[in-house]
Amino acid sequence: MKKLNLIKAEKGTIKAEILDDADGEIGYIKDVAEQGCSGGNCAGLIYYTDTEAFYNKYADEIDEILLDMEEMSGKPYDITGNMKRLKQSNLRNFLALLAYEVKAQEIMQELDPEN
Repeated sequence: MKKLNLIKAEKGTIKAEILDDADGEIGYIKDVAEQGCSGGNCAGLIYYTDTEAFYNKYADEIDEILLDMEEMSGKPYDITGNMKRLKQSNLRNFLALLAYEVKAQEIMQELDPEN
């Protein structure tokens, strides 16, 4: 879609990977932003081997996302509590999916800043 072409992303970032995964489909990004990565919604992040590789590739950017979240809320992000709530046991898997979802939400915000 034309609107999605307006979104710019630096090569080698999570945002750029999401835009590649979407292949021009805003619906893909919207689904990830609203429903998360559950049930295989996130292309290429189905298995632990996928999420581990994603985490390893984007570890620094994921750390920045966590710091931004802490800055915005004014308190540390409760990784352990959220992992328990979501019945997650693999930290890298949890952080990879979290980062992918957060960046998808940011892209949706860029597409429609009113929401």
